Amino acid sequence: MSAEKKGLYIFEWLTQKQIAYFIMMSETLHFNKGATIISEWDVSDNRAYLIESGSVDIYRHDAKIDSLHAGDIFGEMALITNEPRTARVVSNTDTEVLAFNKDEFLMLYKQSGLYEDIKSKILMRVKDNFYNDK
Repeated sequence: MSAEKKGLYIFEWLTQKQIAYFIMMSETLHFNKGATIISEWDVSDNRAYLIESGSVDIYRHDAKIDSLHAGDIFGEMALITNEPRTARVVSNTDTEVLAFNKDEFLMLYKQSGLYEDIKSKILMRVKDNFYNDK
């Protein structure tokens, strides 16, 4: 995993063994071009997504704010809160993602003693993105 990819900061304190476990516990999902993966203001499904192949566009209030590609993560706020989704994510090509479950994420980070650090980092990133996208 490349360190410069958006969102991969959630893995930076995990060991390779922990990352492998996290990926093993994930589910591979396929989306056709144009499919909505996340809808803005929907109730969280307690999952974050790592793009394996393809790409997605991120919309807030129907305005495109970003595009993400293979290696990028989206929806990570769902791993630490139960807040509604803050953006709509639409595949702009046929896209394959790994879906990460909140329960496995919390178990790994709480066992590692890093939960509060990564929670703060995710919240800061979300806050920065929210204010920078307005």
